[in-house]
Amino acid sequence: MKKQQILQWLQAFATEIEQNKDYLTQLDAAIGDADHGMNMSRGFQKATASLASVADKDIGTILKTVSMTLISSVGGCKWSSLWHIFSPCKYSHHK
Repeated sequence: MKKQQILQWLQAFATEIEQNKDYLTQLDAAIGDADHGMNMSRGFQKATASLASVADKDIGTILKTVSMTLISSVGGCKWSSLWHIFSPCKYSHHK
């Protein structure tokens, strides 16, 4: 993947999260504390806001910034799953 594709995917994914936050919350209500949609929405709003400051950087930096933003803003036990998905170690060799 190229850097521009990563940036576009992150924006599209954030839009999907926002559009489906109520559904994600309903799913979480069945097994958790019904905060997943709200937390993911908040996290991805902050993550996409951070993209402007790193859009000219390499893919590893972009993904690390998104990862750290999500970890610091999502809360709950979701951070470990998000770190696995967006781990900069997987992508740092793609510049």
